[in-house]
This record gives sequence, structure tokens and C-alpha cells, in this order.
Amino acid sequence: MEKTKEVRGITIISLVVTIVVLLILAGVSISTLVGENGVVDNAKKIQNDTYYQIASEEVNQLVLEHKLTKKDETLEEFLASKVPSRIDGVTRKDDNTLIVKKNGYEIEVEAKAESKTLTLAVVPYIGTYDGQPHDMLTSVNVSPSDAKVEYSIDNGKTYIENIPQIINASSVSVIVKASRIGYKTETVTKTAVVNKAEGKLKLSETSGTITYPNNTAFTVSENTGTLSVSSNNNNIATASVSGNTVAVKSGTTAGKATITVTSAEASNYTAKSATYEATVNNGTISLSATPYTGTYDGKAHKALTNVSVNPSDAKLEYSINGGTYSTTMPTITNTSSFTVTVRASKAGYKTQSTTQTVKVNKANGSLSLSSYSSTITYPNSTSFTASGTGSISAWSSNTGVATVSVSGNTIIVKSVGVGSATITVKSASNTNYNEKTATYSVTVKYPTFTENSGVGYYADVDGNGTVDGIIFEDFKVGGSGKWRGYSYSIPTVSGTKNYYISQVEYRGPFGSKGVLTPNSSGNARFNVMALEDYNNGKLYSFATAKDITSGDWKTSTNDELIAFAGQLNITPDNYKNYGLSNYYWSSTVFFLDSGCLMDFQNGTVRTNSENIGYDRGCVRLTRNF
Repeated sequence: MEKTKEVRGITIISLVVTIVVLLILAGVSISTLVGENGVVDNAKKIQNDTYYQIASEEVNQLVLEHKLTKKDETLEEFLASKVPSRIDGVTRKDDNTLIVKKNGYEIEVEAKAESKTLTLAVVPYIGTYDGQPHDMLTSVNVSPSDAKVEYSIDNGKTYIENIPQIINASSVSVIVKASRIGYKTETVTKTAVVNKAEGKLKLSETSGTITYPNNTAFTVSENTGTLSVSSNNNNIATASVSGNTVAVKSGTTAGKATITVTSAEASNYTAKSATYEATVNNGTISLSATPYTGTYDGKAHKALTNVSVNPSDAKLEYSINGGTYSTTMPTITNTSSFTVTVRASKAGYKTQSTTQTVKVNKANGSLSLSSYSSTITYPNSTSFTASGTGSISAWSSNTGVATVSVSGNTIIVKSVGVGSATITVKSASNTNYNEKTATYSVTVKYPTFTENSGVGYYADVDGNGTVDGIIFEDFKVGGSGKWRGYSYSIPTVSGTKNYYISQVEYRGPFGSKGVLTPNSSGNARFNVMALEDYNNGKLYSFATAKDITSGDWKTSTNDELIAFAGQLNITPDNYKNYGLSNYYWSSTVFFLDSGCLMDFQNGTVRTNSENIGYDRGCVRLTRNF
């Protein structure tokens, strides 16, 4: 029995050992097959290399196709067009390398020479805090315009496609990246800045006066930070702040203290300070005075109408313009101005004084005129009188119409030309009265022409101030006559215009005479001869001369020339004195091709052998008016 047990035990041990050995052998075999650098691992590597080579060959084939086609597009653009038909994707690794994805593999391709350049211009926002959001970039310009633009404010960790915004005071770096297939990616870094706004602080008062031991206070508003307060002299005044109220307490020393209130710097605002000037006085006499201010009335008035003092038994003294003091109140009568200082004093009190300006203003001047308007017929004059509180002077608003002179209180107005003028009369200011003015309106009219005949007068036919001719026929009068044996007649016209003398004495080629101008409607009363030969005295043939016109002016008829000479008594002896030429064509046809030629030199009218073709005579134009 003991032997059997021994044999059984050996068998179990042997079995265990066998199993262990088998397991070790199996592990070695598996490791050889599938372990690192095992048969399976090596086979996978060979397979992977093979597939990579296949993918690389296909990518190289595409690169070769791009070179052979010689397209304008870059290699990157060409490869991108083959997604997903022949490759899985293409990305740019850096300036000279493309990463082409094919069948799960990444193949690097050199493409430096083909990369195009993007242009990217960026302007950052720089402003001051206003509580509003602002784009961090005010301008982003990229070329080509279809490039993808992205923005990063975390140093390039993440990018967004919208421009980020900024509100609060800060400084933020923005990276702008522009990319496009076939182009070198461009980045620009700009800093957007929102500066702190100027802090705000408003005091309800900026100064005040305190009489010890009184206190005062003022309020603070619109502050943008925490308030603090300080005094530059605590002996004069101290200050404290509670909420928005600053309390100012007077000190024992009289003087001025500057109270500085500060609104501290905040996240979006700078610090802001404002000052309050506190004037502290010791206990003093209360004194007030009211100066006299009035208008001259010829009476004497106390310089101060009211003086109030506390205590009431204080001594009062007065000084004029800083002179010596007197207990007698000064007075004022005439127009003037001066200062009165009243001084109050009493033992135990600080002397108090106040200075007031006493004034008597000038009274309003007075001025009255004997008349305030008139109408004068040129060249007459008129006059009126003036009485006022000052010396009298006067002037005209239009010296081309009327001039004015003053003799004592008499104002003389002389007409100069037609129109209206305002005569201003002034009573000058003096010691106690202000100046005073009054106005006198004057209208000057030309005299109406009332004579029986206007022959010999000059004519201004259109009323423009220019003398146009000499009147030689008056149709209102009519009549007939002879000149050196040649008869003429003047028709009679009724319902003629009225005329005025626009110039009283005009010195022209036909002597000194008035100038007539029409001032109403109706029939023309006069026939007028021009003062000068037509076209500067050019000689004409009858054929040309007879039909010359200029507006309402025309070549004179033979009868008009004879009447002109007869009415104005023109002779061979005096015709040159009137600026007349030797010969003048009329518009009157004598026979066939001949006309009537006025011969002033010989005192005749030539009516034959004056062929129409000869340039023989001058032309004087006439017209009715």
C-alpha cells in the first residue's frame, strides 16, 4: 500500500511538470508568431508599406498630370479638385509642403514654388469706453476676396469666423488668419484698445463761505468711482463724505481751504477730482448797504439808501473813492458815479466794511421838430426848427437827394436831386442828458414842364439820365415856317404826355437848357434830333442812308431837316458851332434814284443830280417822344 501511494504521487507531479513545459513551449510559439517583430507583425508592416507605396504612386501620378497639363491653377488647387474622386483630401502643412490624404495615408508633396500670396490689411478698433459693443477690427480687407477669414483672441488656440467684439476698457490682441486653396495662409495680429473714459464728477457747488462755528455741505453727483475727500488745511476747514454728501466744518483759523473730492479710478473710468473752495471767516459784524442808483432829476440824494448793521450800536463811517472817512453820509445830485465805502467798527469785533457804487444816470434827452416831413421841387430848399436838451446837429441819409445845414436851432434842407432822403436831427448828450434823435422825411421832385413850347430843350427819351437829343418840333404847339426859302410844317397833336425837367441846366452842343423826360402816358409831344451823327459821321449814299434805323430812331425826312434848321435858327455861319456836318441825307426821295440832301454849308436843299450811288452825306436820326 505504501508503494502504491508513492507511485501515484510521482504521476501527479509529472503531469503538472508536463503541463507547465507545454505551456512554456506554446507561449514561445505564439510570441514568435504574433509578438513584436513576430511573423504577423512583420507581415502587417510589409502590407502597410505596400499600400503606402500604392497610394504614393497614385499621388505622384496626379502631380505628374498637373505638370503635364500646365494649367494656371496651383498644384494645391489641382489636387483639391480631385477630392473625393481620386484622393481623400489635401492640406497645406507649411510654406512648402502639401499633405495629401489617400486611402488613410498622408503623403507629403513639395509645392513651394506654386503657392500664391494673399494680401491682408487689418485696422484695429481704438476708442474710448462708451458702454457700447464695438467690433475689435474696424476694417478687414483681403485679396482674393473669397479667401476664408478667421479670428482668434486666445493666441491662436481657437478661431471664429465673426469679428469678435469689445465693450469694456481693455487691450485685446486679435489674430486674423486668411486662407485659400493655392495660397499661402496669411496672419496679422492687431491690438484692439478701449481706453478708459474720463471719470465723471459733479459738485453741486464749487465754493462757499462759512462763518465760524457754522458748517456747510454740498452734494456730489455723476461720480463714476468711490468717493474720497480731503482738505489742504484742516485748521481752516475739515471735510468728510457720507454717501454723496460732503460735510465741510469750519476751523478756528480764518482763510481759504481747498476741499478736494476724488472719484477713484474704476474698471472703465479714470480717476476724477474736483475742488471746493471754502472761505472761513471769524465772527464779524453784520453789515449791508444799498447804494443809490437813479436818473438825474436835479435833486440831491443820499449816497446810500439803506445801511443795516448788527450790532446796531457799531460806529459807522463813510469814505468817497477811498478818501478820508467821515461820519457824515455823502450825497449825489448830478450825473456821475463814485464808490462809497461804509465802515462799521466796535470794540471786540472784527471791523467790517462794504463798498458800493453810487450812480446817477443821464436822463433821456428830449427833442422836438417844428415839422417832420416836406416835399421840395428841385432846386428849391426848405427849413424847420428843432428844440432839445443838447446842441443840435443834423445829417442827410442821401446827399444825392438833399443836403442839410444847421444854423442855431434852424435846419436848412437843400434839394440836390430827385428822390427821398431822411434827415436825422440829433440833440447831443451833455452832463445830465442822453442824446436824442428825430427824423424828418423829405421828398424832392423835378419841376413839371409847363412852358408853351419845348423847342430848344434837350430830351432824355427813356428817363435813364442820359441826354439823347435836342427838341426841334413841339406837336402840342404845331405851326409852320420857312428856312432860307424852304417851307416846313409841324402837325398838331392832342392828348400828349406830361413831362418834367429832369436836369435844370444841361450844357450841350445847342447851348445850356433843361432836359425833359416824360412822366405819363399819352401821345408823343416832341420830335427829337440826335446830338451826334450816326455811326461817328460816316458818309453814306442815299440808297443806304434813307432806310437807316436804330430802335425808334430813323433817318430824318426832308421836312424834318428843314424844320430842325428853321426852329433852331441854324445857318451856314453857325452850323459848325452845333457840331453839324456839311451835308445830311434825308429819307425823302426826290426823283427815281435821287434824294434830298441838306447842305448846311451853303444853306440849301439839293434835290437833283444827287445820284443814289454816291457816298456824299452824313445821317442824323430823329424820333418822337
